Parts: sequence; structure tokens; C-alpha cells
Amino acid sequence: MLDNIKPAPSRSEEIAATLRDEILRGQYRVGERLPSERDLCSRFEASRGAVREAFKKLEQLGITSIQPGGSRVAAIEDCTLDVLGPLLDVSDVPDAKLVDEVMHMFGILLDTAARKAMESATESELTRAQELVDEILRDDIDAVEQHMAMRRLCMYFVELADHLVLRLTINGLRTPVLSRMPLQQMRSKMNEPEAREIRRAFAGEIRQALRQRDGAAVGEAMLRLNRMMRQRVATMLAAAADGPRRAQL
Repeated sequence: MLDNIKPAPSRSEEIAATLRDEILRGQYRVGERLPSERDLCSRFEASRGAVREAFKKLEQLGITSIQPGGSRVAAIEDCTLDVLGPLLDVSDVPDAKLVDEVMHMFGILLDTAARKAMESATESELTRAQELVDEILRDDIDAVEQHMAMRRLCMYFVELADHLVLRLTINGLRTPVLSRMPLQQMRSKMNEPEAREIRRAFAGEIRQALRQRDGAAVGEAMLRLNRMMRQRVATMLAAAADGPRRAQL
């Protein structure tokens, strides 16, 4: 149990997180200089060392650049993937456009992974992929289990692709988005008969493509599934955003 307890953030991490969120919320413009070390030491009641370390963390994130005269705000487009999670946290409900962009890229990466996997997969690896497909098609599992089986299949293709940068990029996109999605609504959507049939149809396409060792067909199936998931997630996020708006009326 104690192993799962996260250590408390350091003073520099707290300062960096506060400044990061203020930048993402537009309190500082691109190119604008952040407050001086002296001002931030006073504001946060912290040492110069903690403030300087916070500046370094922001620069590593790509959200600022340290220049003569102080640390200045950089464009979001120049940041690293690490800024994705904080960007999704700017609002109570994740920004639908940003989530869709992430899912779009995720679909492209899965298409690439599937094609590369089919180029080099051994017969035993293809057999394992078929077994994962059969899990999706089973009649004795519930909708959530079926969805998880589909995810295992997708990630198995990523594993078979044996492409480290591709895998790290997928991890960098997947982790911040999944942890911020409205899980209750997602589970409800998973249980809809239409969703289950879509997954079964997807699995049927994959089964046929695996038999023919057709990487392009596997990749195309991934892209179609991705488009469907993007539409459903957009609907969920719209509903989640509509709730707070109604509460304010």
C-alpha cells in the first residue's frame, strides 16, 4: 500500500505547476517575460534556488525559454508532449478539439503499427493475434471485457511493430487522455448494443486480414475503428460539457 503513495511535490515543482497553469490559461502572452526571481521568491515564499529550478522545469516542458533578462513564454506549438495533460486540465471537461486531435494521431500510429507488425510477424505471433481477435468475438464476455480485449489487440500490434519511438509516442498520447476521460459515460457507451456490434464487425475484418497476412487491410480497419471512436468520444464530451452549462442557467 505504501508503495503506491506518491511523494509530495517539491517546492520547485509546485511553483512550476502554478506558473505552467497560469501560462496555459492565457495569463501570460507568448514572448512575455515571467516575473523576476525576486518577485516569485516573495510571492511563493521560496528560495531563489527553488524558483530557478522551477524555471528549468518550465523550459524542459518547452513552455518557456530562458533568455538574457529573464524567462519568456514560448508558443504552445513549441512544447513537448508533456504539456498535453496540463492542457486537458485547463477546463473541467477536456477540450473536445484537442482530444479529437490526439485520437486522430493515435489512429494513424495504430495504422502504422499494424502494417509494420504484419511485415515481420512470425506464425506464432499471428496465432496469438488471432486468439486476441477470438476474445473480442466471444459471446460470454460483457461489453467492458470486450472493449478491453480490443485494446489488448491494438497494443499487441504496437508490440509486434518493434518500433520504440512509435511506442513511446503512443504512450505519450494515450496516458494523459485516458486518465481524463468521463469514465462513467464511457462505460455506458461501451454497453450499448451498437458499440458491441461495431467491435464484433471490427474483429471480423481483422480475422480475415490476419489470415491473408494483409497489413494494409488491418491498418484500414484500425482507421475505421478510430473514426468511429472519435465520433463517440466527441458526443460524450459534448454531453459532459453541457451538464455544467445547464447547472449555471
